[in-house]
Amino acid sequence: MNEVFQINRESLALISEYYSDFAVSSPEEHILYLFKAPDLTVTVFKSLKVMLQGKAARDEYLMWADMLGFDPLPQTLPQTNDSPKEKVLYSIKDNQKRIIGSDEVGTGDFFGPVVVASALVCPKDLPLIDSLSIRDSKKMSDEAILKAGDELVKAIPNIVLVVSDEKYNSLVEEGYNLNKMKAYLHNHAIRKLASLHPDGYDQVVVDEFCPENAFYAYLEGQKVYRGITFRQRAESSYAAVAAASVLARRAFLLAMEDLNTSIGINLPFGASVAVDMVGKRIALEKGFPIFRQIAKLNFKNMQKIHDLMDK
Repeated sequence: MNEVFQINRESLALISEYYSDFAVSSPEEHILYLFKAPDLTVTVFKSLKVMLQGKAARDEYLMWADMLGFDPLPQTLPQTNDSPKEKVLYSIKDNQKRIIGSDEVGTGDFFGPVVVASALVCPKDLPLIDSLSIRDSKKMSDEAILKAGDELVKAIPNIVLVVSDEKYNSLVEEGYNLNKMKAYLHNHAIRKLASLHPDGYDQVVVDEFCPENAFYAYLEGQKVYRGITFRQRAESSYAAVAAASVLARRAFLLAMEDLNTSIGINLPFGASVAVDMVGKRIALEKGFPIFRQIAKLNFKNMQKIHDLMDK
């Protein structure tokens, strides 16, 4: 995905300084500057157009839109080969069951919370699932997730747990690793949803993030829901897990909107170099203590931000 925007001479100085650590030479005469970093290539042309390429391009584009004060263009999603009938691919056998699905998001993002959602989907809900084109949230645009999630959260039973960055950092300091944290959250969400609908489901499915024995080992000493079906890429096989992934992503996006508003900066997703650069800006403008409220301090990005500040 490429992102392109026009700058002036004043912005040129800002961009060249910002990416100075990643400068490389270019043999092309029409290229003024070239910067290459993990997940991001920045090309500045003599025409003062800037092209961003790589996995971090969209996040970086939104950051510059915020910093330079221009309106970002909407993201154009790549076309897929899915036909309308192929958008939801769930087995007929499993679609005869009432299933509680559970999934999580935010675990790979430096900024923002960890969110776990559990959702109960019955055969009667499948027409709605289909009409909203619900599937793995990683295959849906954020706009589509917010729109579908707003309807879904009211239409099907669900439990959504949001762990703020401050709570996450406290749990890490208490000795929790990420998988243990996720196991606790999934277990809590499932048990709560199951208790509210004791006769309303036939099966519980979790998108597998660790071996089954490890999952239960993390929960030693806790009240545990037993009999979970663990499946890798379960969002592609179970409508309930896909619905849970959408509800979790919706809650994550809403939480990120709140964080963006509170600090006045658009925080990028993921853990790429764009995250490090925005982190440096935050450190310069607001200091390091704020990271406890907006970021996961045990991510490698935190050390990278410190390193950028020391240069």
